[in-house]
Amino acid sequence: MRLFSFALALPLVKAGTYSALNSRETVDFRDNNRLISKSFIVEFAPGSTQRRDGLASTDGVKVVKTFDNKVFTGASVETESHTLDSLLSLPDVVNVWPNVAVKLDPVESKRLVQGEDVAYTTHNTTGVSKLHAQGIFGKGAKVGVVDTGIWYKHPDLGNGFGPGFKVDGGYDFAGDGLWPYEGEKQPDEDPLDQQGHGSHVAGIVAAKGAGWSGVAPEATLYAYKIFSQYGFTDTATILEAFFRAYDDGVDIITASVGSNIGWATEAWSVIASRFVDEGIVTVVASGNVGTVGPFLSSTGATGKNVLAVASVDSQTFPAFPFDATFSGVNGGSEETARYGFIPPISYDPFPATVVDVPIVPFSLDTNATTDACEPLEPGSMDFTGKIVLVRRGAAVSCDIHTQQENLALVGGTLVLVYNDDRPLSYPVIGNTNSTVGFITSFAGKQIVEAIKAGRNVTADFSVNHGLPVALTYSLGGDPNYFTNIGPLYDLQIKPDIAAPGGKIYSTWIDESYTIQSGTSMAAPYIAGVAALYVSVYGGRNTHPSGNAWAKDLGKRIISSGISVPWADGLTETDYGHSASVAQVGNGLVDAFKVLQYKTVIDYEKIALNDTRYFNRYHEISVTNNDEEAVTYKFSAEDIVSADILGWYAADRVIANPAPGTKRVKEFFDMIPETRAPEISFPADFTLQSGESKTVSVNFKNPDTLGWNASGLPLYSGRVLISGSNGEFLSVPYLGLGGDLRKEVTPLEETNYAFMISTTSNTPVASKPYFTFNLSLAAQDFPRVISKPIYGVKETRWDVFEAGWTERQWKYPPVPGENGHIGTIASWVGSGRVEAIDTSIYDPNETFTYPIMDRNRNGAYEQDQHWWFGKLGNGSQIAVGNYTLRFALLKPFGDPSHADNWEVLQTPQISIL
Repeated sequence: MRLFSFALALPLVKAGTYSALNSRETVDFRDNNRLISKSFIVEFAPGSTQRRDGLASTDGVKVVKTFDNKVFTGASVETESHTLDSLLSLPDVVNVWPNVAVKLDPVESKRLVQGEDVAYTTHNTTGVSKLHAQGIFGKGAKVGVVDTGIWYKHPDLGNGFGPGFKVDGGYDFAGDGLWPYEGEKQPDEDPLDQQGHGSHVAGIVAAKGAGWSGVAPEATLYAYKIFSQYGFTDTATILEAFFRAYDDGVDIITASVGSNIGWATEAWSVIASRFVDEGIVTVVASGNVGTVGPFLSSTGATGKNVLAVASVDSQTFPAFPFDATFSGVNGGSEETARYGFIPPISYDPFPATVVDVPIVPFSLDTNATTDACEPLEPGSMDFTGKIVLVRRGAAVSCDIHTQQENLALVGGTLVLVYNDDRPLSYPVIGNTNSTVGFITSFAGKQIVEAIKAGRNVTADFSVNHGLPVALTYSLGGDPNYFTNIGPLYDLQIKPDIAAPGGKIYSTWIDESYTIQSGTSMAAPYIAGVAALYVSVYGGRNTHPSGNAWAKDLGKRIISSGISVPWADGLTETDYGHSASVAQVGNGLVDAFKVLQYKTVIDYEKIALNDTRYFNRYHEISVTNNDEEAVTYKFSAEDIVSADILGWYAADRVIANPAPGTKRVKEFFDMIPETRAPEISFPADFTLQSGESKTVSVNFKNPDTLGWNASGLPLYSGRVLISGSNGEFLSVPYLGLGGDLRKEVTPLEETNYAFMISTTSNTPVASKPYFTFNLSLAAQDFPRVISKPIYGVKETRWDVFEAGWTERQWKYPPVPGENGHIGTIASWVGSGRVEAIDTSIYDPNETFTYPIMDRNRNGAYEQDQHWWFGKLGNGSQIAVGNYTLRFALLKPFGDPSHADNWEVLQTPQISIL
């Protein structure tokens, strides 16, 4: 299967190529959620294998892969003649989902004093160090890593593959070629990583190095490779990997891939949640497009019982080591100090061949703000054969790239830039003409002061990169700006918990190491915590099949959370609030609580919904497993509220989006405020050892509190349960302080949706007839341009008989009944190119409606739907007059009610 939209949209690069996470630039978060032409995942009722096998003899259906296990009975299929609706109508079919493209999330990445020779760890703030001190390292736990494979040749990952090695098993579902960019899958038994991402993830779970370790270094790993050399896979392949992991008996699955979607009802999310019901802890990264604002939880992670993991910055900034040797003073002996340097993203660090090279300051002023900010006259200085040390420029116009360019003019091809008072960051450069490293203000000043005192300083970069240096980091513990923001579009709480994911050091391909940032790094951390628990209390083999232990462990992990501050992830600004549950779930995980606390609480996350569908009453059960009686007290931490709905400025000069239209705010536009709901708690109570009690926590609808309902304030906090034994747990709550459907009606942005045709973009009102002439000169076909401001559960485009009206609406529409002709088949490349050139692109590469679980659009994105006359059953529409119905289901809408749809009004059309 060659995926048209991939080849169209992306250059051919390996996903392991270093790529920066989004910051404040425009992000098209829909790119990794593309429908695959004519491809579906079909689920049958349990035991209906004969019905499933009968699909192969159905006209127009190709069965790609069949599945039959306790979790799922069904198949992935390709079909020319069926739609989602028609497949769903087949006997014993219980679910049908479109097969969706899934892109490997981008990460910030770089291959890898007194000095700064501090041992690097992410475990001190999460309670993992305490467990390691007790000798708990994850032995006996089996963790499946669904990713790009694992570089099992790495000494820190066991240096081998198969029984007896750390990486005990696995499978390659994609092969080593270029699927899906070109060619077919080439599955085999060797899941050796080609890209690095999966190896980094594996190291976070279970690596054991000389100077650092993963969370559970004695756990056993299983590698499930779902990517080739190319950075895309699909839902069907992910499910194959999950089913294999199920059969292999893993206790835990971690997956750091997904599409931004915000719905819990797509295939992977539904099935991943079932895995938890079957006793497999399932952990998925929340996603990395948090800058674009709420409602963008990733596929898989949206599953009800799946642990969706947000990212916080590591407490320290891992850096690659180098040694600086200081010459003696007055005949004294030499001294050597170890420092850490941060290489630029996407560029190689200082090579190990740089040894005994003198460090020369650009100036001796350690408060300089303009050093090397202007072009330097060749010959005015000469840094050839030396390492030039320069202080970071203060002005925006004097970034590190500018300093790099200017120093190169005077032979400065080896450059160390030392920081000022700003937080540490990855240096950004623009070429490979010189090598650049970023060091701390402390290190830079120490070297300059030594040289001012008459000492010579040389650098040695041949130091083992497997011994990272931990640099003090002022943003440590803050939420990363990129971490996806929930909740789901139905206002269920996601993410669930946070873990270190920013500036994470781990293993890489070719026995090397890398520093990466992303929720991809946070998810395996939680998997490692689960592995520590399994090593003490047992996993699937200990607990009977169907036991709720995996779900219960998920609740223990969530309830362990610790609040983290609201932060922009870029500056040290103190906003005076804790981070929203929508950003970090219940906070930073505390593994010590997960394993050692005697208090157990059973609960559902407190999703309050909006003011129209408000959920007031919530029960929490408390069990005391301590040896003594414990008194429990309930209270609240009202974390934060922020309006999430705003308007584009009326004086906006660009036409897209239109001035004065509603929008979901981006993260940097969300302003934290204190808004506390009214909560009724139970009175304090005492439980004897082994005793349990269920209590009710009641919330009052905030619709009478005078909040700005039109701004849809997203409020959240935690219900706190504290015991007299010193134990402290919590349950997250979240709600929307307004009427969601009211405030996002109309669903479409101002001036959307509309229908046009021809190269002149002629409105359908002016030209309600079409020939489907696809020549570049004509391009005569209907195009609907849509831009919903909120997620859409179901999008339909149907053809009805001429004269059809909304009064005739029946759901789901069936061809031949109530005037329904058929669903439209839309081209997969719609809007991805200016025009369809049939000498390049195949117009028969289509997908059929309905489209389920669609995202909202960002400021500069829009959805295009092109129709070349093909219907969902594979036939071409006949000449004649028709009614077209393009419609979006409103939030919480009932699809059987015509008025629950937002319908594009178009005239009767003619096909010529």
